[in-house]
Amino acid sequence: MKDSTAFEQQIHRIYELLEGPGAEVTWDDHVPDPDNPPRLRQIDVTVRRDGKLTFVECRDHQSRQDVTWIEELEGRRASLGADTIIAVSSSGFTDGALQKARRFGIIPRDLRELTDFEIKAWGGQVAVTLYFYQYSDLELALCFRSESVPRLNIDVVKAELKSSSAMQSLFNAAAEQLGTLNFLGEEHAGRTVKFGIRLQLLGFQLSGESVIEVEFRGNACLISKEVVSRAILAYGEPDESLRETTVETFCLGKTSIIHDANRISVFLDISEVETQPFRQFRFFRLAGHDEMDHEAIELLGIEKLWVYGDRITVQICST
Repeated sequence: MKDSTAFEQQIHRIYELLEGPGAEVTWDDHVPDPDNPPRLRQIDVTVRRDGKLTFVECRDHQSRQDVTWIEELEGRRASLGADTIIAVSSSGFTDGALQKARRFGIIPRDLRELTDFEIKAWGGQVAVTLYFYQYSDLELALCFRSESVPRLNIDVVKAELKSSSAMQSLFNAAAEQLGTLNFLGEEHAGRTVKFGIRLQLLGFQLSGESVIEVEFRGNACLISKEVVSRAILAYGEPDESLRETTVETFCLGKTSIIHDANRISVFLDISEVETQPFRQFRFFRLAGHDEMDHEAIELLGIEKLWVYGDRITVQICST
């Protein structure tokens, strides 16, 4: 069995896009059992709209789902009082399961991978590019009160800086200054510019001594990384060959883009990006053949991208 949680979350994002405003779409929901209200029953995805409750149950198995699962879902609907149940299988259904679903009024859905020919005919692919600042030749001057300087050891200060949240604040401030230079344009990729900032950070201390002011300077280069599309899946009824809803997956964690006509929902997972010391994620760009309405954008893993390095010149000075 594959990562069922990721599959459920993907289906949740599909229904957030499909349902739009006015619906409450919840992943990993828990609803009370009518026969025992204190007991909550887990449902993969629920959709609430206009007083109606829909259960969306997901199966991410290697084999096609059979009659047994459909009968289990019908029992769950009767037991918990759902108005509708949608059964989503990553691997499709047996003929018997589809017949049973029609009898019970359960809505089957699956994901079918598009062929290369279908992808070319579709023409809705989106190119994803990530952009980073790569910093180099960094110099950091830390200004303390004159009476604090004799109590400081430069090697200890450097070691403390590696785990200090102040360093992230300094690079964020540098990025803000670089932003004022119109440095974020795609045409500047590969270009190196100098930056220099002076600022005071509230509560910033090293070795128990307050840092009065910081001067931070160096070089920054805008670099880009193309994210390759891995596959495109069509979501819909098992017997339908033409489907408006597609899921474009990428070779970057669980990154995917869900398409519904010209509306898209973006899930960008950058937790697995291979990064270098002093590299900072700044933005991403989407490019497609047609105009797109961005209904939702979600980022995962930004906090894992920052890597502090050793190649930085640190100086201690006094007021």
